[in-house]
Amino acid sequence: MLINTLQETINVLNKLIEITNEDLKNIKEANHEEVFKNIKTKEQLAFKFNQLKKNIDQILVQRNRPVEEIFNKEEENLFNLFREKLNIFYEKHKKFSKMAISVANFYNALNSQIKNQEQISYNERANFNSQLHIRA
Repeated sequence: MLINTLQETINVLNKLIEITNEDLKNIKEANHEEVFKNIKTKEQLAFKFNQLKKNIDQILVQRNRPVEEIFNKEEENLFNLFREKLNIFYEKHKKFSKMAISVANFYNALNSQIKNQEQISYNERANFNSQLHIRA
C-alpha cells in the first residue's frame, strides 16, 4: 500500500515539476495566457498531493514501529525519491513565484505610470486645495 501511494505521489510531483517548468518558460516568453491555463491543473495536483501525503502519514502512523524499522528497502528508496522530487519542485516553484511577483510588480508600475496615477496621501498638504470646509 505504501509503495503504491509513494509512486502515485512521485508521479504527481513529476507533473507539478513539468508544469512549473512550462510556466517558467512561458513567463520568460511573456506567454501569460498559457501560465493562466495551468492554474486549475496545478491546484488539482496540489490537492491530490496533499491527500496522498495524508495517506502516507496515516500508513506510517499505523505501522507503530521504531523509525529505523518503518520502511523496507524498496519503500526507503521510494521515500528518498519522493523527498528528492519534493525538493526539486520546491526550488522550481520558488523560482516561478519570484518571477511571477517580478512580472506583476513591473506590470503594476507600468500601469501606474501609463495612467499617471499619484500616490494617495492623507496629509494636510494633499487636501489643501479642497473646496470642502468643515465647520464645528
